[in-house]
Amino acid sequence: MTKEELYKKIENQKKELSAQERNMLYMQGKEVDCLPYSLLSHEALADIWGFTVEELRHSFEAKCALLERKRDLYDEIGISGALGLRGLSEALGSKLIYPKNSEEIVVDPILMNYEKLDSLEEFEVRKNEVLMKKMEEIHRLIDYFPDMPAFGGVAGPMSTAISLRPIELVLRDMKKRPEQLHRLLEFCVSASLKWVKTLNEEFSITSVSIADPATTTDILGYNYYREFSYPYIKKLFDGIMKITNQVPSLHICGHSKKILKDLADIGFNNFSLDNCESLEEIKNLVGNRMLLGGNIDPVDIMRNGTIDDVIEATKQVIYYGSDNPCGYIVMPGCQVPIGTPLENIDALRYAVREYSKGAVKGKRINPFQ
Repeated sequence: MTKEELYKKIENQKKELSAQERNMLYMQGKEVDCLPYSLLSHEALADIWGFTVEELRHSFEAKCALLERKRDLYDEIGISGALGLRGLSEALGSKLIYPKNSEEIVVDPILMNYEKLDSLEEFEVRKNEVLMKKMEEIHRLIDYFPDMPAFGGVAGPMSTAISLRPIELVLRDMKKRPEQLHRLLEFCVSASLKWVKTLNEEFSITSVSIADPATTTDILGYNYYREFSYPYIKKLFDGIMKITNQVPSLHICGHSKKILKDLADIGFNNFSLDNCESLEEIKNLVGNRMLLGGNIDPVDIMRNGTIDDVIEATKQVIYYGSDNPCGYIVMPGCQVPIGTPLENIDALRYAVREYSKGAVKGKRINPFQ
């Protein structure tokens, strides 16, 4: 399909529900116009529309302009109180650089040695200059977009740990300094919960996501995961539940199949999976306990593929995910990278609307018929 053909077809599609209406009705088991979907394309769209990543970090005006455009064109709304994978590390004193159009990079981690952990343990959100600026910005965004919901987000304990201390040292600590690593992970949970608690007190935020790419078994292996990641993910989950009374969502990059039953046992019921896993296998493993999402390749399909590749991949996940008992949200397996063509982002939206009409939670849709 050419770009011109795609946009002609999009023009002829009739939008029936807002994203919020669709999600609510779908989770109630009612028929909706199409499966819920998310484009996961914040920074990719920013780049396409002429904003740099640095502007999104530091310019209130750029954030507002991007949120307005996403709201008007894609019905994707939400004010982010998420710290990202490295935000807490920066707040605690690590030095980061912000390349013009790529993710931030930690160039000088605060915890090259454990002696500094004593001072970090005194951390308080309302005494931290970096986080108070973040709070001020959230206040301004809520004033600017009074009808837009706000949400929170933190990195998982292991991912926070490797943003504070180089990953090679953390991995070595598992064998040589396990007591110190356990102490660090305990601190990571505590610091993240302080942020969640502040968001809840200040903005009544209850929707919280956890991103923990470092917990993939590609990095830890199952035994190290059980010893060093599982106990602290559970503490983070329990703490968020106590603060918000709402189950947080979870995303883990890479392979996660071996640990998903553990995560479901903790209580996670909303999981987005990477493209390296089989959606069919994950559905059969935990689909009766978890709402699933993701699985479209963000690089080979979304960024480097053609319009037809995106449409085909979307049809595949509709086929395998639509009958998940707890529901399925169509989206890429991770954040869509900068450099993704706009037509590929729009092709995902077109394909969901075209090939998952009349979706009902748990009901198989065959888009190939």
